[in-house]
Amino acid sequence: MAETADKKTKKETQKAKEAVQIETGAIEADEVNTFTPEEIARMLKVKSEIEKGRYSDVTDEHKKLLFVQWMIDHGKLNS
Repeated sequence: MAETADKKTKKETQKAKEAVQIETGAIEADEVNTFTPEEIARMLKVKSEIEKGRYSDVTDEHKKLLFVQWMIDHGKLNS
């Protein structure tokens, strides 16, 4: 079974509490043109794959938990 979020190490917890500075402002035109044609092609391919549903942030374990929750909600399994 996978680790739970409660079993974080001290270092992970401390790292999560650190503030992250985000730089804001206008994007210069030369900053946008820093990608090579190959990199742009790969990014467009990944974007297309995401739109087609081939990539997902939902892990297999999360899908199983959602299924178990559905089974409980529909009386197929008792909690």
